[in-house]
Amino acid sequence: MIVIASGKRYLDIDAYASMLAYRELLKLKEIEAMAVSNVPLNESVPPSLLAYPFKFDDYEVKEGDQFIVLDVSNKDFFASFVTLDHLIEIIDHHPGNEDFWADYTLNRCIIEPIGAVATILFEFYVKENLLHKMDKSIAKLLMAAILDNTLYFKAKITKDRDRDAYKRLEEIAGVNSTFVEHYFMECQDMILSQFEEAIKNDTKIENISPYLPSVFGQLILWDKECIQDKIACMKEILSSFGEDWMINIVSLKEGRSYLFYSNKQVKNNLEVLFAISSLEDFILLDTVWLRKEIMKKALDKK
Repeated sequence: MIVIASGKRYLDIDAYASMLAYRELLKLKEIEAMAVSNVPLNESVPPSLLAYPFKFDDYEVKEGDQFIVLDVSNKDFFASFVTLDHLIEIIDHHPGNEDFWADYTLNRCIIEPIGAVATILFEFYVKENLLHKMDKSIAKLLMAAILDNTLYFKAKITKDRDRDAYKRLEEIAGVNSTFVEHYFMECQDMILSQFEEAIKNDTKIENISPYLPSVFGQLILWDKECIQDKIACMKEILSSFGEDWMINIVSLKEGRSYLFYSNKQVKNNLEVLFAISSLEDFILLDTVWLRKEIMKKALDKK
């Protein structure tokens, strides 16, 4: 059996949509596959998308199963049931692990800087000449993933490929412009309704660079003002992970990122990384940045 998997801590809409889209693509090719995860979904997957007629499979992984891993390429963060000896494919858009996988023989390994893995999945359908058979709900899931992971095409990692994929998916899904704001507002409402869980589910703990703390959270909001009375609570939650932390608060309405940090050392490192001074207890960036873009900037910093 081919098992399509992702990370071991939580899944965002990009992983969720891409896993389901890949399974359906393989089915169209008459290849049996299962999309399997045993971890929570974060707030980028709101109730309206969960109501679509596509779900993960209730399947118990067996010895000899082969694995395709999407939206993660650091082996330490693979779903716990994935075994490297039976790994056949990796599709990711997070940089940093290309050299490691160069020593492995895989059927396919794509790790490239693009807005969303969902865009790559769309391109798989095109390459297989099966786009005309894509279900409307799968198209909507992939659209949401591209919106979320490109911050409505404002993130620097956004490519023309992401924009082109979204436009063609929009035609398949048959939705209008209200889809965008409805999606982001629904995600924001979920974040506010379970604030502590939202932060915990979207906090990465990983040593990436001397310029970044190991604890790195992110919240994508339509309007940052909605959490103005929750800042103290946010800091307390992140401090439970460790004394060195930061969080990227994306405010799509403003088109800017707010970087909150735990202490002077983290503050100094971020000021050097971005060549900017902090304001009060945060750094305000002129544009929106995704966590993966900040991570890449830190990795590239000499």
